[in-house]
Amino acid sequence: MEKRRTLLLIHKNTQKLSNPTFGNTRRSGFGCINGGKPGLSCIITCLGLCLLFCVTGCKNAETPVGTTDESVGAVPTQKLERFATQHTEAGVLQWTLVGDTSTFHGSYVEVENPTVEIFEDGVVSLTLNSKKGKQFLTGSEKDNLHLSGEVVGVNKDGTLYSELLHWQNRAGRLYAPDEVTLVRGDSTWVGTEMYANPTLETVKMKNNQFKLYSKDEKTDEYHKTSVVPE
Repeated sequence: MEKRRTLLLIHKNTQKLSNPTFGNTRRSGFGCINGGKPGLSCIITCLGLCLLFCVTGCKNAETPVGTTDESVGAVPTQKLERFATQHTEAGVLQWTLVGDTSTFHGSYVEVENPTVEIFEDGVVSLTLNSKKGKQFLTGSEKDNLHLSGEVVGVNKDGTLYSELLHWQNRAGRLYAPDEVTLVRGDSTWVGTEMYANPTLETVKMKNNQFKLYSKDEKTDEYHKTSVVPE
C-alpha cells in the first residue's frame, strides 16, 4: 500500500511539472487559459490583432493617392457636345476651331472631326479638316493645334493632304513630320518634314518628288515670310 501511495504521488508531481499553473491560470503558450476557458485579456488581444490585420490589409489594397494608370494630363475630366473656340492676339483673330465633340484633358482639349480656319489679315487663308484634333492650353505648345487622320487643307491656290499636321501658332506656320502631298491644278508635290506658311505660297520639304506643270505655277511663288525652322 505504501508503495502504491508513493507511485501516485510521483505521478501527480510529474503532471504538475508538465503543466505548471500560476494561481488558477494554466500556461498554454499564450497565457490566456483560465480554468480551461479563454480569459478576458485573451479575447481582447485576439480582437485587437484581427482589427490590426484588417486595417493593414485595407491599406495595402488601396491605390496610393496621386497615382493613376494614365498621366494627369491624359485623364478626361469633361466632355462636351459640339465644340467651338477661337484664338486672338491683340484683338486680331488668328484661328478658329470647331468640332463635333470635345474632351478636356487638363493640358489640352481633344476634338472629334475638327475644322480649323487660319486667318491672315482678317481673311481665311487655309481651311483644315481631319478626324481628330488637339488644342494645347498650357506649356511650350500653348495655342498650338495638332490634327491627325486624313488631314486635308484647302485654300484658293491648292490642296494639302497628310496624316499629321501641326499649326505652330507662335511661328505662324504649318509643320508636318510625315509625308505630305500638295496639289495645285494638275501639279503634285510630295515630300516629308514640311514647313509652310498658311497660304502655301512658301513651302519647304525633304525627299521631294515633283510632277509640275508651268500653267499651275505662280510668278510670286515665294513669300517673304520665312518658314525655315528657328
